Amino acid sequence: MTHPSPAGFEGHIGRTREESTPWWPPVPRAPAGSPNIVVIYMDDMGYSDIGCYGSEIETPNIDAIAARGLRFNHYTTHPICSPARAALLTGCNAHTVATGWLSNNNPGFPGYSGDIPFDAATLPEALRAGGYATVGVGKWHNSSNSAVPNETWPTGRGFQRWYGFLEGETSYFYPARLLHNNMVVPMDAYPPGYYATDDFFNQAERFVKEIRHDQPERPFCLYIAPNAMHGPLQAKEVDLAKVRGRYADGWDLMRQRRLDRQISLGLVPAGTQLAPREATVPAWDSLPADERALYERHMETYAAMLECVDQNVGRLVDLLRDMGELDNTIFVVSADNGGTHAGGVQGAIHFNRRFAGLAALPVAHELTKTQWIGSGRVNPLYPMGWAQLSNTPFPAYKTQTGAGGRRVACIVSWPAKLPARGELRTQFAHVTDLMPTLLELAGVPVPTVSHGKPAVAIQGKSQAAVLRSAQAPAARHEQYYECWSNRGYYRDGWVAVSIQKLGQKLDFDNWVLHRHATDFSERVDLAAQHPDKLKELVEAFDQAAWANQVYPLDNRLPVQKFQQLPPQMQPPAAGSRRFLPGAQTVNRFIFVPLVADRSFCITTNIEHQADNEGVLWALGDVAGGMVLYIEAGMLQLFYNGFGEYTRHPSIAMPSGVQAVALEFEALGRRVGRGRFLINGQALGDWSALSPTLMGGFHEGFDVGIDRRAPVDWELFERRGNFAYSGRLLDVIVESRQFAPDSAYAKG
Repeated sequence: MTHPSPAGFEGHIGRTREESTPWWPPVPRAPAGSPNIVVIYMDDMGYSDIGCYGSEIETPNIDAIAARGLRFNHYTTHPICSPARAALLTGCNAHTVATGWLSNNNPGFPGYSGDIPFDAATLPEALRAGGYATVGVGKWHNSSNSAVPNETWPTGRGFQRWYGFLEGETSYFYPARLLHNNMVVPMDAYPPGYYATDDFFNQAERFVKEIRHDQPERPFCLYIAPNAMHGPLQAKEVDLAKVRGRYADGWDLMRQRRLDRQISLGLVPAGTQLAPREATVPAWDSLPADERALYERHMETYAAMLECVDQNVGRLVDLLRDMGELDNTIFVVSADNGGTHAGGVQGAIHFNRRFAGLAALPVAHELTKTQWIGSGRVNPLYPMGWAQLSNTPFPAYKTQTGAGGRRVACIVSWPAKLPARGELRTQFAHVTDLMPTLLELAGVPVPTVSHGKPAVAIQGKSQAAVLRSAQAPAARHEQYYECWSNRGYYRDGWVAVSIQKLGQKLDFDNWVLHRHATDFSERVDLAAQHPDKLKELVEAFDQAAWANQVYPLDNRLPVQKFQQLPPQMQPPAAGSRRFLPGAQTVNRFIFVPLVADRSFCITTNIEHQADNEGVLWALGDVAGGMVLYIEAGMLQLFYNGFGEYTRHPSIAMPSGVQAVALEFEALGRRVGRGRFLINGQALGDWSALSPTLMGGFHEGFDVGIDRRAPVDWELFERRGNFAYSGRLLDVIVESRQFAPDSAYAKG
C-alpha cells in the first residue's frame, strides 16, 4: 500500500529516511552579477533644486551620480505624493491603482480608496520574487489605514524590512510615529542631535550591511524616501550656518540665474524664457526689509535640508564604493512632484493651520517669530515665490498639472552597464516607466500574478533603450494628468492643461495649450491658434479619465475632503473611551475624532502626592494640541490652537485620589472654552480655548507623558517629556455633542 505525500511536496516519504527522498522548495535567486538598485525619491522638490539642474544649492554627491549617468529633462509625475509613489511602485497610473489623491482620503470611489490593490504587483514584490533583498526607509503614505497594522503597510507589499513613517509629513527633529516593520518604535524622547534625514540614511546603510552579512552575493533593492523637501521646513543649525545670506537677492534674480545655468548646462534649450512671476507674488524689491529677512529664512532652511540629504547620499555612495559595489548599482534620483505653493504668498510658520481649516496668521505675527524658522519649534513652509524658484523655468506648483507640478528631475546611473557619462535625455518619460525600466535592467520578469490573482497590466513603458542610447526612439508619446480636478494631457510635444480654483465650481473649458518645440517652459498659450489640436487633447484626456478611474472630479477644499469619511472612519457619536498608561502614543486618527470640533471631557484618575509632578496627558505637538500637567503643585493646561497659544489659569492641585478633568465646550465658529473639574467639582472659571482642534498636528495622544514632539515648547525646554511621577490609573475621554455648525454635526 502506498501513501501519498503532502500536497506540494515533490520528494518521496517512506517509513525511514533511507526509503525517502528529500525535497526543498526552490528559493528565488537572482542571476550572478545582477545589479543592486537604489531609488532615492525626494518629496516636494522642484525641477531646478539640484545643482546639476541649475541650482545654487550644493549637491555635489547627487551631481556626481548624474556625472556617472544621465539626466532626463522631460520626465513627469503625478503631481502629489501618494499618487506619484503608487505609480512608481506599480508601474500603473495612480487612479488605476486606487490612489488618485492622498491615501488617507477615501471618498467612496474606485480611483481614490487610497490602498494599492493586491492584484497590482509592486516593484519590491517583483524584485523579491526575482531573488532580490528588498528594504525601504522614509515615507510611505500609501495605506489608507496608517493607525493599525495591516497588509497594505510596506512589509505587506514586498519590503522585507521597513523603517519610516506612513503619513504625509512629520517633524524632522521629533517624528511622531516611526515604524520598524509593523511595530511602532518605542521612543519616548529622541537623542540629542537627532534629525530624521540622517536617521533614515543611517538605517538604510545598516540594512545594506546586514544584507551583506547574511547573503554576500544577493542583490538588493533599497528604496529611500526622505521626507525632505516636504514641510515642515526644519534643518540642523550646522547646515543652516552654511547657507545664511545666500538668498538675500530674492526670488526674481535667483530664478533668472537658475535659468541661465540651465541653459549653460544644456538642460533647457537656448532662448528658453521664464514663465511669468505669479500675479499674486510680489516683486522681491517691493518688499520691506523685515519681510525679506523673514522669507530668506524659509529658503535658507529649504536649501539646508537638501544639502543634508546630499551629504547622506555621499555617505551611502562611499559605503557602496568601499564594498566594491558602486559600479554595479543602479541609482535613480527623482521626486514625487514639484515645489509647493501651499505656503501662500507670505509663507507660513504654522502652515498646518490649513489642515485644520483655518486661515493663515497675519504676516505681522509671522515677523515676530522669524528666528524660529528652521527649528523644531514651529512647522514652517516657504512662500510661493520660492516655489517658483524651485520650479524654474516653469509655471504652476505641486497638485497642479502645469509644468511646475508635473515636471521634475530624474537622474539614472549604472556605471557597469550604461555607457552614459553626464549625458542628457530629451525623450519624454513618466513615473510609471520606472518600474518596467528597472525590471528590464535587472533581468526580472514583469509579474503576471499578484497575491494569487492575475496581475494588473503595467502601463509604464521601459526606458531601458533610451538609457542606453540618446538616439533611441522615445518609448512613450502620451500621458494624462489629474490632481484636485486639475487636468492635463501630453501627446507628441503638445500639452493641454486645465488648472482649477480650489473650492469653486469646476470650469471644464479653461484649457490652455503649449508646444514644447517652441516653448520648453510652457509660458505661451496656443489654444486660440490651434483649436483642433486642443480639441484632440481634451478628448484624449476624457477617454483616459474614463479608462483609468479618474472620474468623478472633486474640487473641494482639503479640509472638506477629510471630513467626508467612510462609515468605519466616521467620528463616533457621544460616548466614552478609556486609555491606559504604559502603552505607546495613541494614533491621531484614532483619537482626534473623539475631540474634533466638539464638546468633550477628559478625566484623569490619579493617586497624587504633594511632590508628584508631570504630564497627565498630551495631545498633539508644536503644530497644535494641548497638554495637562502638574508642576510646582499647580494644575496647568497649555492649549496650542495651531499657533494661537493659551495658558488656562492654573489651580492648586490637592493630594490624594483625584479625578482631574478638563471640560471643554465647542460653541461654534471654531470657538471653544474650557474649565477644570476635580472630582466633578468645577474649580476656576471658563477660559477661551480657541480655535477648536481638528486635524493638522502629527502626534496623537499620550498618557502620563508628552512623548517626542512637545505641545508646550517652553515646558519641554524646562522639563523634557516630563513623565508624571505619581500613580496614574487611567484617562477617560467622554465625547459629547459637535459644535452646532460643525461639518461632522451635519453628518
